[in-house]
Amino acid sequence: MINSNSNSSSNTKTFFKDFFSVKMITLNALVAALYAVVTIISYPLSYSFMQVRISEILNLLVFFNPSYTLGLTIGCLLANLMSSAGIFDITLGTLATLVSSLLIIVFSKFTKNLLFSGFIPCLINAIAVPFIIYLASLGTNEEFILESNIFFIMAGWVFLGEAISIIVVGYPTFILLSKKYKGFKDLFNATYNLDYKW
Repeated sequence: MINSNSNSSSNTKTFFKDFFSVKMITLNALVAALYAVVTIISYPLSYSFMQVRISEILNLLVFFNPSYTLGLTIGCLLANLMSSAGIFDITLGTLATLVSSLLIIVFSKFTKNLLFSGFIPCLINAIAVPFIIYLASLGTNEEFILESNIFFIMAGWVFLGEAISIIVVGYPTFILLSKKYKGFKDLFNATYNLDYKW
């Protein structure tokens, strides 16, 4: 029992040391600020029906270090404060980012495939955003009935916007950085899945 408690205590210390070090807190603060600023300054794209959020590229950081979940979630929350969908985007939109990050962490343990991980936020947002827009429209002049055909059209457009950001722009960028730039590991404190598959 003593050894078990000692191992548990050691694991807890390692977790906090790895995930909540001064360096990771600083990096998460930078990611949160970067996500929020990039999203807000590209307002017409970030909050449109298609939602091509260039800041969504940062989702791929979670693949290399799970603790970036914190920075991404906070950054999304700050960015969604500007959303015309109001409280629904602030809560559900931020939750979608959190869920995406957690799923990337889980699935990367089994697949170690960066491209597959990139599709996770695309799918989660494609499901969540139509409902967010629908809820935000209730009681307004733009209220509509979210029938299956409308949902799939909206989901398709959101998926396309996410894919442009994460798969078309983000994926090649991370491939280039991680494979060609020797300082990638230190720059982003990448400690996971460095042996990933393309």
